[in-house]
Amino acid sequence: MAHTDYQFPSYSEGQVNEALEKTVPLRFLPSNPLYFLITAKETVSRFFRPSSLEKARFDFILTGKRLKESYLLLEKGDVKNASKSLGRYSGRLDSMKRQMEKARSQNQSVVAFADETTEGLKLHEVLLSAISKKWQNYQEGYNFDDNFDAAFGEFINTILTIDNIKPGIKNRFKTATSSASLESEPSVGPSPTPALEILETSPSAKPRRIIY
Repeated sequence: MAHTDYQFPSYSEGQVNEALEKTVPLRFLPSNPLYFLITAKETVSRFFRPSSLEKARFDFILTGKRLKESYLLLEKGDVKNASKSLGRYSGRLDSMKRQMEKARSQNQSVVAFADETTEGLKLHEVLLSAISKKWQNYQEGYNFDDNFDAAFGEFINTILTIDNIKPGIKNRFKTATSSASLESEPSVGPSPTPALEILETSPSAKPRRIIY
């Protein structure tokens, strides 16, 4: 089955490894029974963030973790959990944007955070490209295509949100400037509350050829 071509730039294995190294370390993957302890700690830590801006910053850290999880899980052939992590990535990016818009409405300066986010999104672009490339070796399963498409859409929309704060940012992303989605993207504003339900219907996903 052919998957969607998202027109990602070509990245070397070294660039992918560098992006993985620069992304926050993971203690456990979702397939580990102790993973729920990590997510519980994340939930508590986020709750005590004192401001919308700090919540947005914490959300963005978590987006990197979810994307890194998806890559490593797909590398192991765990399509089910890789797809779930992509769904969580989308939801967390949306949450970050809403918190950032809330911070702006409260007259908190988000310019420095926009710069931080831009640098992080460059790593996301590399990892999304690597995930897309690795996914070409698999048949569709667990609605991975749908969850990846949603993740890509949130990635592009986040770039546009940042570009609304610092015009010209989107020109730093090859994926964004070549994406046809920009042509029909609505004006950027506060995003609606996301439906965090992760699609999961297909019972299996059989790899055609797995490259390690």
